[in-house]
Amino acid sequence: MESQKLKNKKIIEFIFWILSILVGIVGLGLIVSVVFFFMTLFNPNFEPFYPVTEIPLKIFENGLLELNNGDKYNILIDDAYISFNINNTYGLPGILNFIFFELVLVIAFYIVFTLWKIFRSIRNSLKYENPFHPQNIWRIRKIAIAILFSAFLNIIYPIILKFLWFNDVVFLGKSFEIKLNFDYGLDIFWALIILVVAEIYRIGLEMKKDQELTI
Repeated sequence: MESQKLKNKKIIEFIFWILSILVGIVGLGLIVSVVFFFMTLFNPNFEPFYPVTEIPLKIFENGLLELNNGDKYNILIDDAYISFNINNTYGLPGILNFIFFELVLVIAFYIVFTLWKIFRSIRNSLKYENPFHPQNIWRIRKIAIAILFSAFLNIIYPIILKFLWFNDVVFLGKSFEIKLNFDYGLDIFWALIILVVAEIYRIGLEMKKDQELTI
């Protein structure tokens, strides 16, 4: 039993320090990106800094797959992305693109920082052998809400660009429309699972309290 407790402490300690490093990296990335952006605005000689945007396309084209042995097979291309740098030459879309990029970074920092606080509370409570804390319930719920917000943001963003600025994309002599990005729909599923975990944590906390009252 003691060896298992020691193992659990080591695992939690390891996760805590990994999250500490991630908090620093994401926080530094957030600060550096903001500094570079303002340097771009106020210093015309500075190399423009704008994040690369990936936009999903409506595509339904025949293609050819060639194997290493020389065999060739007909395939259907029904999923494609375009990547480009929306810079200040685009005007307002360039500013909007940077705001979107910063929002994604802020959400990522918030999620990692909230996880860090959860594991810090668990780490500090190991000496009392009580990992249940009421604050962690809301912290877990906030992580789920942040993931939901990020997912909806990534789904809606290409449509905002499409209807406000961009009409279609032309390459290989063909025109393609921008579509919704439902790849982030899986994040909604994970957010719902995290909400269930928060509920399980809440029930565990109540059971712990009932157990302490009956002793």
